[in-house]
Amino acid sequence: MSDNTGGYAFPHTNHHGHKLEGMTLREYAAIKLKVPDSGTVWLDEMIAQSLRDEVAAKAMQALMSRPEHAHFAGSAHYAQASYVMADAMLKARES
Repeated sequence: MSDNTGGYAFPHTNHHGHKLEGMTLREYAAIKLKVPDSGTVWLDEMIAQSLRDEVAAKAMQALMSRPEHAHFAGSAHYAQASYVMADAMLKARES
């Protein structure tokens, strides 16, 4: 990862004329693109968890879209299987 943050995403001044910097362009892009590479550890952890939840939700939709599984909606087994699938997909993404 580069140390270049791209500057600040939304620089502005307050009513006293003091410069307020806020998040960097890198942090903003990481959030919008759902890529945990902001350079800020706590933010990257939040992005990674959010991405994992989103992928698991899509895996759950795929599982539940099969008519033979529809009566299991809300089942802990399928919820757990969705996260297993999400973890596998995110791991494959790294390679």
